[in-house]
Amino acid sequence: MLTTLWIMRHGLAVDHFESDFSRELSKVGESQAKSVVEQLLEDTDDLPTDMLVSPFSRTQSTAKIVHQVLGMTKPFETEEMLVHFADHKILGDYLLASSYRNLIIVSHMPIVARLCQYLSPNCGINSFQTAQLVKMNLEEDESKNISGRVSKIYLPS
Repeated sequence: MLTTLWIMRHGLAVDHFESDFSRELSKVGESQAKSVVEQLLEDTDDLPTDMLVSPFSRTQSTAKIVHQVLGMTKPFETEEMLVHFADHKILGDYLLASSYRNLIIVSHMPIVARLCQYLSPNCGINSFQTAQLVKMNLEEDESKNISGRVSKIYLPS
């Protein structure tokens, strides 16, 4: 069962691009991603073991930074459901039914905010800054219903 989910928006992307799919991560975005992940490392021993990433260039680049800074051993996986226009409810149900335990996802607005709201309806998160990271703990009640609780929000410095 998924017990901890880290939800991250990609770092700041470049302003000029040919297609949204190939839009690159900017130098500022690289710095933002590194800053947030370093905060996570300083804050806890409870770290993600698996990573799912949107296929877009800026999320892939963000994920490479996250993967390297965290020293993750498993390669990250590209997941088509993590694109910004995907259905957050289908994504949420997929994640809850998965065999992952400690998972980080790297995706886009608005799906990252909508996923937070779906998994933790009273979380109050309506938007994400670039490179923002939310740690959510998931718990199952006696009726087998799973609910999320946001335990920490990391912002780039």
